[in-house]
Amino acid sequence: MRCLKLLMIALIAGQIIPISVGFSRDFFLTIAGGYSPQGNQASLEANVLFFQRLLSTKQLSNATYKIYFADGFDGGHDLQVLRRKEDKPAPAIKALSDIFRLPTNQELVYRNHQVPNISGGIRSSDIREGLKSIGAQLRGGDRLFIYVTAHGGAARGKDSVNTSITCWGNKPLLMTEFSSWLDELPKEITVVSVMAQCYCGGFANTIFEAGDEGEGFADNVRCGFFAQQADLPAAGCRPDVENDEEYSSYFWGAFLGESRTGKKVGTVDCNNDGRVSLAEAHAYAVLASETTDIPLRSSETILRKFSRIAGYEVDGKSRPSSDDASGESAEVTKDDESSKLAYLTGTVYEIAARGQPEETRMIVGLAEKLDIPVSMDVGDVMKRYEVQRDEFRSSRFSGSRRPRGMSARRKVQTAVIEKWPELEDPKKWSNAEVLKTENQAAFLVELEQIDGYADSLKSVEDRAKAREASVTAELKQVKFRRLIQQLENVVLAQNIAAVADDEVIQRYRKVVVAEEGLLGSK
Repeated sequence: MRCLKLLMIALIAGQIIPISVGFSRDFFLTIAGGYSPQGNQASLEANVLFFQRLLSTKQLSNATYKIYFADGFDGGHDLQVLRRKEDKPAPAIKALSDIFRLPTNQELVYRNHQVPNISGGIRSSDIREGLKSIGAQLRGGDRLFIYVTAHGGAARGKDSVNTSITCWGNKPLLMTEFSSWLDELPKEITVVSVMAQCYCGGFANTIFEAGDEGEGFADNVRCGFFAQQADLPAAGCRPDVENDEEYSSYFWGAFLGESRTGKKVGTVDCNNDGRVSLAEAHAYAVLASETTDIPLRSSETILRKFSRIAGYEVDGKSRPSSDDASGESAEVTKDDESSKLAYLTGTVYEIAARGQPEETRMIVGLAEKLDIPVSMDVGDVMKRYEVQRDEFRSSRFSGSRRPRGMSARRKVQTAVIEKWPELEDPKKWSNAEVLKTENQAAFLVELEQIDGYADSLKSVEDRAKAREASVTAELKQVKFRRLIQQLENVVLAQNIAAVADDEVIQRYRKVVVAEEGLLGSK
């Protein structure tokens, strides 16, 4: 309800201008899968199948669609799958597995992928030809959707945003190279990217020619939605398909009404126009996902490169002190320019009301998740963030320390191997005499009598609790970073007209229009 109230205030104030835009035709290209059988997890296949289901539901399955997955047409086993065993392990096997820290009810198996209608493998040459083929069909007003659900590599060298898509054979497809391929597409089309690989935020720079800010904006308009920042790994890529906690499942699920695993999607339509835009799908993913991702979109990249906030450093690394965040003690160097700039000041409520509907939804929703009242001053939000950041660092430190009893577990391991040498290799447990069904009860009695056994069980429990506390603290810190990022974006958008030139402002507006587009709109 508070989100709707904020939205109404913003609309009345004239700050939000609903945007509706139509496109001629939509084309689709999916780049998916891993770099080897061991790096090609079942979740990547499931993501592609989910996207295919979405296109079919939206009656877009007849559109030109090229899929490049893993090893392509090769018939070998290229997909890693986690198979869960139905039978619970015997108590003796469970006890030994805890001591040796081994899984008890699951195993990794491999099979050939089952993605239908592929055009090739996730190889640079295949992807290149696919883009050329689609490019020959594109006409003015068309859109090309590029969906990447794969692995990614961090940037190397001085260019901190030149990250990569990791192709089959562990070969990188660099952002700059991929961007240069997009440069060859017709000028009058729009490219929409949805990327969920690690370090995918680097690809937000494909808005520039050859991915280079120094070369200026690309001729064709490009917008994108990215699961993670350029310097951080993304969530996902699992050998099991029961867990769909990754960005693109939320993003595409916003259009389908349910996630990849069938979880129902909450309210997505932020401006109450009865439709779901790409920007609204992104907002839903930012708000709903319980991962360590800090998603971003292309318009944010423009804002962070070309806009400013008075008395506030926006670079994702150094942040002002709490006093600076209030704007009271910030020193401004250009009085004439800064007089036109807004500060990051006021309450969460006041800043949220100045944003677009999806920004309002994200800010208010994240504040609620963090138990932050919308009446709280942003300076106090910063103070809470600093406290939470310290708590997270502390939890990481305590989680990395070995709880008391860890050495006891290793002593028990040694004692077990000394007493039963045949148990040293877990692969041979099935042939061990002491683990035969009729001998397991007696074995457990002897095992429990080993000095330090009780302490070893306690150490396993303590370690699990420390890990859980660390994960909880990290997820809370991520939500703070998402909230602060959105607060910054609203003020940066307010200031861009005062500091950027006409070319930047015009491109920013075009990118926002593209982000507000619909899936399959005509």
